[in-house]
Amino acid sequence: MAVNGIIKNTLFDKYGVTVISSKDDDTVQFNAFLQPLRYKNKIYLSGVPTELGYDGMNKYLLLAPPEVDIKYIEDSGYTLFFGSDTFSTDHCEPVYLGKKKLYYWAIVHKEG
Repeated sequence: MAVNGIIKNTLFDKYGVTVISSKDDDTVQFNAFLQPLRYKNKIYLSGVPTELGYDGMNKYLLLAPPEVDIKYIEDSGYTLFFGSDTFSTDHCEPVYLGKKKLYYWAIVHKEG
């Protein structure tokens, strides 16, 4: 079943990118999916036109495994790093199937 693959982290480990969350001396590393959000409405015309819509490359969707403590994603004191880019979280929520947590989704923005 596909849900078991998500729960066991196989998709995150196999296809995800390494994200580091850090605050002072508290650092954690996990695999997650990180992709730019694209908007189709005309509010974001200053972005780059793509086949899917306008891409401002500022907001991203982050999907993280359920084992990661939500504080590492949601807490404003923590900074997310991917490669040389730095991200902050705008919003984060867990996704459940019944009572079992499947993953977290978050909207993050690139700093700088």
